[in-house]
Amino acid sequence: MKPFQAAFEITNVRNCPFYAQEECFLLTDKAIELPLGRSACLILARELTGLLFKLIPQAATGFAAQRHAIFTCGGCTGLIKFQLTDKVVPSSADQHAAALAENTESVISGRLEAIAPAELLQVFHMHQKTGRLTLQFEDGSARVTFREGGLLAARYEDFDNQEAIYAMLSQKQGAFHFIPGLPEALMKTREIGDFMMILMEGLRRLDEGE
Repeated sequence: MKPFQAAFEITNVRNCPFYAQEECFLLTDKAIELPLGRSACLILARELTGLLFKLIPQAATGFAAQRHAIFTCGGCTGLIKFQLTDKVVPSSADQHAAALAENTESVISGRLEAIAPAELLQVFHMHQKTGRLTLQFEDGSARVTFREGGLLAARYEDFDNQEAIYAMLSQKQGAFHFIPGLPEALMKTREIGDFMMILMEGLRRLDEGE
């Protein structure tokens, strides 16, 4: 089976702090490959995560139904519009992704008002990130440890691991802070469970609670 991938070209830009018109990026079933030197905007990643599930069933037809569709990313200080393209994304995008993964000095921060905890966790899972995610809520803080997108540990109030993930999914306000890299000892720690199964169970409990 051919791996899923869809290339996009930015057709319009308005006050976007990250991307420029005519730049291209690639969406696969595992990651988002951005133009060389560009930051990974979490709002764009959220939009593409939702778009991924719409496009996968259309891959066999070459995305015929979406070929002329215009997609939009907004919600921060600017806005971009993009659409599917047949252009080849430069191979330097792979080098850029690898450099981001190895750069332990880079830090990702943001607000939960722009991206919900469930979507945020999916972003780090999709990008196969390694490091510590700290979330600051009104009633306390939480932390989640990732290794190549897998969950190694989680803590929130009196909850640990899976129960901590379930508890933090209901939060809608606060801030997050991600620092890449882990000590060598933690790199050998066993994962607490399958990421998607834990997330789906948490979302099920959240729906039942609401």
